Formats: sequence, structure tokens, C-alpha cells
Amino acid sequence: MKWVQRIVIFLLVILPIIAAFWLPLAPEPIALLKADLEASLYEKSGDRKAEIAALQAVVSYQPWQVDKWERIGNLQYVTGNDQEAIDSFSKASTFGELSARSIFNEGNAWNSLGNADKARNLYREASEAGATEVDLYIELAKAQENINDSIGTLATLLRAYGLAQNDKGINYELGVQFAASQPEHAIPFLNTASQESLYSSDANALIQTIDDSSQMGESAARYIYIGQELSQVGEWQAAASAFSKATDLDASNGIAWALRGEAVQHVGEDGFNYLSKALTLDPHSDIVNGLTAVYFRRQQKYDVAIDYLYRAVEDKPNEGTWQIEIGNTLALKGDLEDAIVHMQVATMMNPDSWVAWSSLASFCITHNYEISPTGIEAARKALLLVPDSPVLLDIMGSAYMAVGDLDSAERFFLQALTGAPNQAEIQFHLGQLYLQEQKKELAFSYLRGAAENATSTRIRDNANLLLQQNGGG
Repeated sequence: MKWVQRIVIFLLVILPIIAAFWLPLAPEPIALLKADLEASLYEKSGDRKAEIAALQAVVSYQPWQVDKWERIGNLQYVTGNDQEAIDSFSKASTFGELSARSIFNEGNAWNSLGNADKARNLYREASEAGATEVDLYIELAKAQENINDSIGTLATLLRAYGLAQNDKGINYELGVQFAASQPEHAIPFLNTASQESLYSSDANALIQTIDDSSQMGESAARYIYIGQELSQVGEWQAAASAFSKATDLDASNGIAWALRGEAVQHVGEDGFNYLSKALTLDPHSDIVNGLTAVYFRRQQKYDVAIDYLYRAVEDKPNEGTWQIEIGNTLALKGDLEDAIVHMQVATMMNPDSWVAWSSLASFCITHNYEISPTGIEAARKALLLVPDSPVLLDIMGSAYMAVGDLDSAERFFLQALTGAPNQAEIQFHLGQLYLQEQKKELAFSYLRGAAENATSTRIRDNANLLLQQNGGG
């Protein structure tokens, strides 16, 4: 009977192998293998649109592949197709749990479409998803901060701190958040952050501000003082929280209401109701009138804005800030000749202020007006005052790029990027520079980085536009 056993083994095992070798594969598996291979190749080459198409072919055969749907959604998000990304993430979630990164990007997509409530919920869900990537928590906290979710921001930063207690960036962000509401709690975090050069200047400034204001106690004056320092270092959400606490402590303080009105505009709110209250309480204050002028300028009501600015100058004629704002407003009206005079007056009033010099430099670059020598010299003086500032290094690079000195521009942009490696605006400028030098692959890598790291749709959309126009999208 052994020969019978041999025949059975042949029929059950060997014959199917031979048949599989000689018979052609079914069309569906061949197409699936081809699409999967193409997706891998396009991922390596950086052709995101082609990769999306290949992955969509894969999931048309195997729709249960959560990782493929997630990859599609993430690619659609970074290429600016927010609604399509949301649809893909939704499809992925029907087959399994999304990664924290995908939940985060779905929240970003909803936020880009104007649904901050949906974004807030998804950001909190991403924060609770158990991720182990510290960088993700940092990005997530920044996004939560941008939609004014102070509770979510603090919770996310504390999770990040649990993973990396010595991380100077996390300590800095925690110090910023606590400074706005519990200043003494901020000190140990800011002390740790100050040990790294990237954060030392801002961290030490905040520590000094908290120390200097400690004798003020739990007062509106203290939170105005702290809020102003937070706004000086670009921490607008925390500044808004500090000013909000000031108005809670003293509802009759017009300056606190005006500062709150300005701060919330930087985090997506209108703010006019706070400014109106400020004008009622303190109609002659230079700060109240100046910040009201800035509001009307954003509404493109330039003549109204200039009226309020001159009221501010009447109250404080030696305050250079209002000269800068008059210059910026005149420039928006098209009067560059008079505008630059006011910008230069501000630098004469405050020759040791990097803000005045950087404002003059930015004015020249933005309006392509007297960049050389005025703009370049102003950028240089600002940088001499704060030598390691990534923002000022970026302005210096932008000035040189505007006059065609690409070697100098590259040097300053790369220095800026060393200090702020994930700063989307610096990456975008490097992308622009390398496109001018016809170094397309290098340009594409920086533009993709800018699109992925951007916290504003303006930079993300412009980066994606340049990629598409130059064959990199």
C-alpha cells in the first residue's frame, strides 16, 4: 500500500507546487503585487501623488490594511488635501486603531477646515494614545496651544516630560505654560531649559520677569508684566492666558483688556470685544489706542488705524513702538517713502532694541525697498544684539537672498536651522534658495520638511505649491 501513500502525497503536496509554477497567477494578485511594489518605489523617490495612487490600488484589493489607509491619509494631509485625508483616516479607523501620529494629523486636517472643536478632541485623543515619541508630543502641544487649549497643552507636555525629564525644550514649554498661571511653578522648568543655548535667552528673561514681579503678589499688574514678556518671546497663547488672569483679578484695568484683545488675535480669536472694553475704561492710554490701531489695520481700515496711532503718540511721544506701527500702516497704504522714515525714527529712539532694527529689516525685505544697504545693515545690527537668534539669522539670510547673494543667504539660513531644526519658515526659505540654484532634490527635501512642520496653512500651502510647480509634488 506504500505506492498508494506516495500517490496521495504527490497529489496533495507536490502537484499544487508544480501547477502554481506553470499556471499564470490570477490578474488580481498580480495587480496587487505591482501596486505594492510601486508604492514602495514611489515612497523612496518622494513622489507623494504617485505613492497615494499606488496605495489606493492596494487597498482596493485589501481594504482591511489599516497601515496603508493611514499612510494614504498622512500623505493627503501633507499635500494639503485635508478632506480626503479625513476620509482616509475614517476608513482606517473602521478596520483598527490609528497611531497617535495619524490621529494628530486628522486633528490638523479638521483644524485647517475650521473645525477647532473636532481638532481639540482629536488632539487630546492623540495625546492619550500612548505614543513614545517625544517629538510628537512637542508638536501636539504646540498645535493645542495654537487653538487655545491650555488644559490639553499642559497635559501633553507633562506626558512628554514623563518620557524625557531632561529635555530642555519640554522644560521650556512647561515653564512657559506655568508662567501664565502659576509663576513660581515655572522656575525649575525654566532653570533646566536655560542650560541650552537655544532657550537660555528667553528662559532667563522669563525667570527674571517672574522674580522681578514676585513682590506684586497675585495681582493684575504681575500678570500684565509676565504676559508682556511672554508675548515678547512669541508665546502668544500663554500671554493670552496671563492677560486673561489679569482681567479676572482686576476687571477695571483697561490696559489688561487691551493686551488680552491683542494676544487672542494671535491665537485665532477676534479680540475686538476686549479692545472696546479697554477703550471705555482707559480712552487716553497709548497702549489701548495703539493696540486698537493694530486691530483696525488687520481689518484693512488703514486711515482709522493711523488715527488711533497718532492718539497713542500724543500720550507717549518717545515710544518707538508706535513709530514702527505707523510705518507698517503707511506701507500697507502704499506710502513706502514716508513709512521707512517712521521705521528709521524708531531705531533712533531705541538704538539698542533688536526689535526696532529687525522691524526695519523686515520692512525692507517684505516691500523690496532699500534692501541694500538699509535692510541688510538693519538686519546686521539686530543680529549683533542677539547673535544666536534663529529668527534674526533667518531675516539676515532673507535680506541676502533678496539681493541675490545666495552664498551668504545659505550660510545664515543653515545657522538658523541649526538653532531651530524644525522651523518651517527657515526650511521654506532654504527650499526657495536651492530652487534658485537649480538644486531641485535638495530644495524638495526642505520644502517637504516645511510642509510637514508648518503650524500655519500659509507656509504649508506655499511649500506644496512650489513642490507642484517644480515637479516635486
